[in-house]
Amino acid sequence: MIRLHGTALSGNTHKVRLALSFLGKSWEEMPTDAAMRASDDYRALTPMAQIPLYIDGDFILRDSQAILAHLAARHRPGDWDGRDARERGQIGVWLSHAANEIQNGPAFLRLARRFDAPVDEAHALAITTRFMPVIDAHLADRRWLVGDRLTIADLAASPYLALLGDAGLDPADWPNVAAWTRRIAALPGFPAMPGWGAVA
Repeated sequence: MIRLHGTALSGNTHKVRLALSFLGKSWEEMPTDAAMRASDDYRALTPMAQIPLYIDGDFILRDSQAILAHLAARHRPGDWDGRDARERGQIGVWLSHAANEIQNGPAFLRLARRFDAPVDEAHALAITTRFMPVIDAHLADRRWLVGDRLTIADLAASPYLALLGDAGLDPADWPNVAAWTRRIAALPGFPAMPGWGAVA
C-alpha cells in the first residue's frame, strides 16, 4: 500500500493526491504535522524533514515535483510527462515555475495570510504580481498548460493557484487561471481539498 505523508491543507501534498486519485491508486494518508516532521524517526525517512513524502514498499521519494515525475513515468509515460522532447521541455518549464515562482509567490502569501507564518510578504507579492499575468496569458487560448490534455505540469502548478483566495488575492483578477483550476476540479476522481472546488 502506498503511504503519503502530508497535511490536509498542504498544496504540495495535494499535487500527489491529485495524481494518485486520477490514476485510480489507493493510498494511506499519513497526517504529518510539524512536530512529527521534527522527529528523529521522520528525519530518518527524509533528511529535509518536509512533506509530501511518498512511500511505496521500500521505495521512498520526497519532493512533490519528483513524485509526480515518478508516477507519470511509471503509470502514464508519454501521456503525463510528454510525448516528445518538445513537450517534455515545456512540462519542465512549468515544474520549475511550480517550485519557484508559485512556491515563493502565491504559496508563501497563503502561508503568511492564512497561517500567520513569518514570510516576506512584499517579496512574495512582487513574485506573484510578475508571474500571474504570464500564466493567465498562457491559458488564454488553451485548456491545459502543455498539449491537449492534463499533464504533470497542470498537477504541479494548480493547487496553490486554485487557493488564491487563501492568499488574500482575488481569483477573478486572473480569469483564465480560475477557469483552468475549475476544469481540473471537475475531472472525475478529483480529490476534495478545502477551498478548491469546481464552482468559483
